Amino acid sequence: MPTHWLEYLIYGVYFLAGPGAWVLYAIGLYQASKRMDLIKRPRDPAPEPPPEVAILIPAKDERERIGVCLRSALAQDYTNFKVIAINDRSTDGTGQAMDEIARDGGLPEGWTGKCHALHQGAQHAIGAQWLLCIDSDVILDKDALGATLGVATKKTWGMVSLLPRMESRTMWEAALVPLAGGAVAALFTAALNNNNNLPNTAFANGQFLLMRRDAYDAVGGHAAVRDQYCEDMVLARLFKRNGHRPRVSFGADLCSVRMYDSFNKIMHGWSRIFFASASGSPWRSIIGILFLLVCCYSLIPALIWGVYRQIHPIDFFGGLGWIFTAFVHWILMTYQVGVMYRWTLNPRRHAFLFPITAALMIVIFARAVWMCLTRRVEWRGTHYRHAMNHGVVSGG
Repeated sequence: MPTHWLEYLIYGVYFLAGPGAWVLYAIGLYQASKRMDLIKRPRDPAPEPPPEVAILIPAKDERERIGVCLRSALAQDYTNFKVIAINDRSTDGTGQAMDEIARDGGLPEGWTGKCHALHQGAQHAIGAQWLLCIDSDVILDKDALGATLGVATKKTWGMVSLLPRMESRTMWEAALVPLAGGAVAALFTAALNNNNNLPNTAFANGQFLLMRRDAYDAVGGHAAVRDQYCEDMVLARLFKRNGHRPRVSFGADLCSVRMYDSFNKIMHGWSRIFFASASGSPWRSIIGILFLLVCCYSLIPALIWGVYRQIHPIDFFGGLGWIFTAFVHWILMTYQVGVMYRWTLNPRRHAFLFPITAALMIVIFARAVWMCLTRRVEWRGTHYRHAMNHGVVSGG
């Protein structure tokens, strides 16, 4: 056995955990791109006669964005819909922008603000056969409703959730938000939502959530997920377990969203999302931290050791082996991160900032873990202390 067998063993582990992990990740991205490209051109026509759709828009402190959101909803190239905007206790003039009087009062015990707002909106959507829930910072392209409803009706899906393009007006938005979005999709295996044979694997994005009304009512609607901060994931699981076939699809050419407009909001907001998406469980955030440390930053000591071994070689195994493997690792990692930026229509060059943005992602994951441990979270200006139910009771 070679004298330096331990080094060969460490090299093998690095090869698998570094470049090997990114090869597997590339395969996963390729499979995801096939599974989630559901609303293709040419578009399926809207069903005839067109079923009535209620577009529900809960808004809390979105004065700067709500007007554009409402106008985009009202401009849909579809003939049978109504828009119901719900003011969720806004304090910044959102109610006036919606031309409504803001509702006073607090939340019922055990409800989150968004779930309660959407529950109230659904009660007013009398006669609607479909519900489209969108966030108040989302802007719809004019054919978003018709195109999504057309394919949902043709394929008999009960829910369709779109992943919008992410608007970025600052460097931090462009560099961090798509990366965090890709991390959510990876950690929660978003593409597997579209496999009917995996009832416990479900994913949805509440920024755009189209649901058949009878399926929504059958699973208990938002009342069934009243205590969830990310109710979209749990609703998707309820739909799937009850045979209503939820789907998630790329939607960058159908809608857009600007999630956060400052560095602090990005860091705080995505920490809450990782906390809430896992229903308060820390394990996915811990996995995210370990992946970044082992599968990304392992490149640095490998490169340093390669330089050392080039100066002090052993047997036939010099430093070039380490250096070349680290270079391949960097190429694979940078390319795949660039793919995530391309999917959200952000510049791929931000992938070169990954050593910095990955460190910030570790901070975001760590903050999410801390929230899981303390059970204290501030969400859209409201402080919550209640614990989320981790289990979902099947309905219908």
